[in-house]
Amino acid sequence: MKKLFLILTVVMLCSCASTNENLQRETARFIGDINPAQVAVTNIDRGVTAVKWEAETPKGKYDCSADDMVRRVHCVKK
Repeated sequence: MKKLFLILTVVMLCSCASTNENLQRETARFIGDINPAQVAVTNIDRGVTAVKWEAETPKGKYDCSADDMVRRVHCVKK
């Protein structure tokens, strides 16, 4: 029972890392010279160890990915 509780706690904490606001902020940081409010995030695919999303910015559209804690962000222009 303790193990199940621990697993559920970890999953809940990890899922909070990839909020829309965090994805907007990290996309803007990766691309550079844009405000996070200018980033529209869609098609979010949250996995156990990674998250993928599409972003539309003033500089173009991007396919982005990161680990589950939204570190090591990588975006590729479409």
